[in-house]
Amino acid sequence: MNWTLRLFLLLSLYICITPCQAQDEEPITAYEFSMDQDFLADFVHDDPEEAYNYTAGLRLGIYGELANHPYLGLPYVRQKLDGWLIDPLINLFSFWHEEKSHNFVMTINGFSPRFISDETQLFIDTTANGYQLQQDLPFSSFTGFRSSRRIEADKVFAHTRTAIDYAFTSSFSFGFTSLGLTRGVENLFGARRPNGNLWKKNDQAPYPTGQLNHTMVPLFMYSLSMETVLWRPIKKVMLQVRPEINLGYYTDVGIGFDFGKVMNTNRFIDNLSYTDTNNPGLVSISNEDMSFSLVCGGVIRAVFYNVHYHGMFGWNRLEEYAWADTKKYMLEGYVGAKLQFIKKLEFNFSVNTRSPMIKGEQGKYNTWGTLGFKYLIGEEGEGCHDDY
Repeated sequence: MNWTLRLFLLLSLYICITPCQAQDEEPITAYEFSMDQDFLADFVHDDPEEAYNYTAGLRLGIYGELANHPYLGLPYVRQKLDGWLIDPLINLFSFWHEEKSHNFVMTINGFSPRFISDETQLFIDTTANGYQLQQDLPFSSFTGFRSSRRIEADKVFAHTRTAIDYAFTSSFSFGFTSLGLTRGVENLFGARRPNGNLWKKNDQAPYPTGQLNHTMVPLFMYSLSMETVLWRPIKKVMLQVRPEINLGYYTDVGIGFDFGKVMNTNRFIDNLSYTDTNNPGLVSISNEDMSFSLVCGGVIRAVFYNVHYHGMFGWNRLEEYAWADTKKYMLEGYVGAKLQFIKKLEFNFSVNTRSPMIKGEQGKYNTWGTLGFKYLIGEEGEGCHDDY
């Protein structure tokens, strides 16, 4: 693990723990550690020895009132955006019994071509058979922070005397490209993966190396999503719809569906897919000493812009993909499970897949795994709500 990644992990841990010790009046409901790694899904790859290295991610987060503290910066910006965009709509439609929870995370996300090293025999053999690195996805990464707010409410329709549960989640993310941390994350706990020397820029190489976007380019994104349960055949089993929109370094509109068995305290399905910034995550503490959830889901997105392969137009080394060369629609799916013990520990695991993002023979489905851990502090109940 390189020194920049070690520094980031130590700083993240210090920031997450210290405020809780210094401000007892600011409740924390949970701590989170999650990671995305291709090697976690090697059991479903056709040939794990081909070392699919498309996706890597790391997320460290806190849940509770402290996660909404204005001193963290991003919550202040998100509060202003929420006040302009979503709060008037919530008030207009008179959603009742509003309960709020908050989340603040530090995250590293990286995206790369199939090969991250040209020092392996497999790369040499595959290149000799026609593979071209410049026709694959470019190297790109995001390192930053995200502030999220979640509102769970219900709407009673007087003419039918029925109530429908809704959840609204808003997030604001801010960070930078190309800080050099993803190379360490990509090999974190993945000893079978080669050292990613292609992450470093090498102008002497006959193919593109290094990251697509310039170092320290600031990125931001504002995200909105809603969940509502469409069908509940039995108490713990449900089907929900999940429309969402992202504006910023991802700009897309999507609609997803989730189905599965949830815990007793869940009003909604926890999306257990990957740790990227357009999936904010959820904490809910069961009222049983041992509880589990088994769910699956999918989403279709109309993609207008994605900095990780469209690049920062005009700033790059002409290695970005033009909009005409990328897929306009993207499919994603996941199957996941989470397990809670003694209302204090939660483990989750999911296998995720994504449709090709670029056109041509190089475009292919990408499959990876997500492994997460949460240390739960809040009281049992629906959503671990705070009152901030």
